[in-house]
Amino acid sequence: MNYRRLKATSLTVVLALIAPVAHADGMNASVSAIPSLKQHTAPLDASLRSLRTGLLKDAKECADNANGMGATAQYHADIKKTVETQSIVGFEVTGSSQCDGAHPNAYQYGISYRIKDGKRFDLNEVYAVGHRDSGSLFLTKESVVPVMAEFRRINAGKPDCLDASTFNDEYLMSKAFTLAVRTDGSLQFYFDTAYVEAACFAPIRLGAQAASAFKDGKKAVQYGLP
Repeated sequence: MNYRRLKATSLTVVLALIAPVAHADGMNASVSAIPSLKQHTAPLDASLRSLRTGLLKDAKECADNANGMGATAQYHADIKKTVETQSIVGFEVTGSSQCDGAHPNAYQYGISYRIKDGKRFDLNEVYAVGHRDSGSLFLTKESVVPVMAEFRRINAGKPDCLDASTFNDEYLMSKAFTLAVRTDGSLQFYFDTAYVEAACFAPIRLGAQAASAFKDGKKAVQYGLP
């Protein structure tokens, strides 16, 4: 969000990274703590602090924007662990906000890290469901088929989401996405869409059987992934 920087005096307390939930004065805000992990390394812990710091900064900018409009900011972010192996740990990050008193916003994404060095890990190396373009991940002609089938299934009963003139293969292939893998081997897709389309884009989950068609078995074993 491109909001002005929040002044230090607009917060009653520093939003400490170690707090389970951080709250700010003049706003209804919460940012969850990093979930507990079985393994820790200094580089990984630094990366996770950076992840949460980014969410806290986003909350501060939201508060500043709302304050300038005489509104009360709403900001909530949640971090959940999706998988942890000897090599990789993955998270689902979701959030919602209202920073001007009128227009809501939401986001969701998957993010994974190498435990040893704390660097970002690209799940697409193991589950080849996408291709890279300008740094973002997009569906391929092969992966769009099962993803579209699941999109239609979860949106059954929502005619606006099933309009084939809009929500078709080409449309899905034009949307960048991030990934999370679950312990049962299923894959979760988080598409970058406008808020007005969010009702149609709950995270799309491919079951383990469908996901296995895109999995590199050797790499999965290498990283201990399902």
